[in-house]
Amino acid sequence: MKRIREQANDAERNCKKPPPTFGSDCNQKQFKSGTVCVCDLTNCDEIPKIDLTSGQAATFTTTNAGARLHRDIVYATSSDPVTSLHLTIDSSTKYQTIQGFGSTFSDASGANLKSLPDRLADTVIQQYFSDFGLNLQYARVPIASNDFSSRVYTYNDVPDDYSMTHFALQREDYQWKIPYMQMAQKYNHDLKFFAVPWSAPGWLKTTNSTAGYGSLLGSNQGTYHKAYVSYLIKFFEEYNKQGIQFWGLSTQNQPTLGSDKKTKMQSMLFTAETQRDFIKLDLGPALKASSVAKSLKVLIMDDNRGNLPKWADTVLKDSETASYVAGVGVHSYQDDQSDKHLIATHENHPDYFIFGTEASEGYKAKEQSVDYGSWDRAEDYVSDIVDDLNNWVAGWTERNLILDAQGGPSWVSDFTDAPIIAFPALAQFYKQPMFYAIAHFSHFLKPGAVRIDHSLNVPNFDIQKSAFLNPDGSKVVVLQNKNILASYGISVKDSQRSSDHYQVHMGPRSIVTLYIQN
Repeated sequence: MKRIREQANDAERNCKKPPPTFGSDCNQKQFKSGTVCVCDLTNCDEIPKIDLTSGQAATFTTTNAGARLHRDIVYATSSDPVTSLHLTIDSSTKYQTIQGFGSTFSDASGANLKSLPDRLADTVIQQYFSDFGLNLQYARVPIASNDFSSRVYTYNDVPDDYSMTHFALQREDYQWKIPYMQMAQKYNHDLKFFAVPWSAPGWLKTTNSTAGYGSLLGSNQGTYHKAYVSYLIKFFEEYNKQGIQFWGLSTQNQPTLGSDKKTKMQSMLFTAETQRDFIKLDLGPALKASSVAKSLKVLIMDDNRGNLPKWADTVLKDSETASYVAGVGVHSYQDDQSDKHLIATHENHPDYFIFGTEASEGYKAKEQSVDYGSWDRAEDYVSDIVDDLNNWVAGWTERNLILDAQGGPSWVSDFTDAPIIAFPALAQFYKQPMFYAIAHFSHFLKPGAVRIDHSLNVPNFDIQKSAFLNPDGSKVVVLQNKNILASYGISVKDSQRSSDHYQVHMGPRSIVTLYIQN
């Protein structure tokens, strides 16, 4: 049966069918939890064009009832409409610059792209990285294997090869990462890649194992540390040979996990103190001496917000270490914890950006990994993004581009949901509501946008909101109504142009982006 499916996929790749046509209408398929949009070799929905003239505005609405970024023109009125909710935005009060949104070129994503007919894989990449799709500006790239790989591997498993003579990229890089990274660059020439390791090769760790817990052997400026730094730089050199340059390097994924003796996935322990010293004495100087890695933006932590601000304080209060660092990476898995973790980090270190490096749904032990059409998960994504951006985070990254029906592959069975789910036997993929939740931000916020002040006239716990100013002067307001029954009318005005009022209707369980053209 497997061989038959592979032959069918080969036939799909080789047959001469017309390229997919893109329209704004979602080909809906209903499930118990909600609606997905089905894409195949001939049809896939796209985001309606903004297409506004100066002074015009439009709303783009996604709902639990099935609307997907439905576009309506909104006309400004000089009088304030009669409504209970009034949202005032103030484009003169600016906060952090929004760097952008991203996803991850995991092995699992590459394997699923490879399983699809070539044109359909290209469609997935278009959906994420083109300006008529999510318009993602960033992409995370694991250095060697992680939990979303089909096997545990590194680029050098030859013990005591401190000069990294045997360093070599693997088939996963050549088949599942590099081709699709290059494809994404075709749709976004300014795409920024940032790399992150899950673990050093096992022979460089205290446990002699790539998988599971453990820390880097040796001491700063010693043989093991120098070998590991050489290993990291070799990665950038080899990718550079493939025409791929990187924007950034996160020092270690979830460094606190490396102390958990129960963990099975690839991990490596750094404390804030050991990461500080590793960057100052080993990694930072080596990067600056490298012709291909000298301009990398170095991110610290790349872990849950509960570690902040202490982690950032420990690392960045050392001025020498701080000179090598550009930002702080943070995961989304503790976003129910206080926003003070983020606020204090910004206040203590305003010259360093905070960047969301990993988010996903369906990862908890008792959860269904893939939940087709789940509106709850779309709501969670909007809540997560709004909370992050309203508290000084400058970017946000999804954990995987595309997964299979099980939420993998994952060698350690760490299955999760994803915005796109692949069905290679049918030559189809499903776009989950989470995909559209991301679109409400990523498609409309342009590189260099800034968050601006916004406030409702009365407290309302159903409504979540954020507002932004694009470099071209256009304004973006993202709203979510989490009430399962109530609709709301919201009057939006900019205090800098108080004569213009925009009336926004929000049905139950809906997401609305208001785009005001300058």
